[in-house]
Amino acid sequence: MTRFHIHPSYYLVILYSFRNSCERLKIVKTVVINLLTSIDVS
Repeated sequence: MTRFHIHPSYYLVILYSFRNSCERLKIVKTVVINLLTSIDVS
C-alpha cells in the first residue's frame, strides 16, 4: 500500500480557494439581504 504524499503548497491553495469562496458567499449574502430589504421598504 502506497501512502499518498500531498505537497504542503496544495493545502495552501485549497485553504486559499476555500477562504475566497467563503468571502464571495458573504458578499452575495449581504447583497441579497440589501436587495430584499430595499424591496420590503417599497
